[in-house]
Amino acid sequence: MSGMTENVEVGFSKMIEKHLEKYFALHNGENIPPGLYGRVLTEVERTLFSMTLKYSQGNQLRAAQILGINRNTLRRKMENGRK
Repeated sequence: MSGMTENVEVGFSKMIEKHLEKYFALHNGENIPPGLYGRVLTEVERTLFSMTLKYSQGNQLRAAQILGINRNTLRRKMENGRK
């Protein structure tokens, strides 16, 4: 892994960690609604797909290649995210 890619991945982890720290602090560690895992994954996936499609100028095949998934998987996940 290149140094730049490694730095970006560490940056992602730190951003997520800081956001979750704020989330738990906001709830004082109590009364956190169930389903956090699903909510986080849904939000990350939605944003990831949206930004990758923007970067690929709406080209779903190119976006799927960048993401390392099949184009049909990308389409299905985008459809499921709209429901």
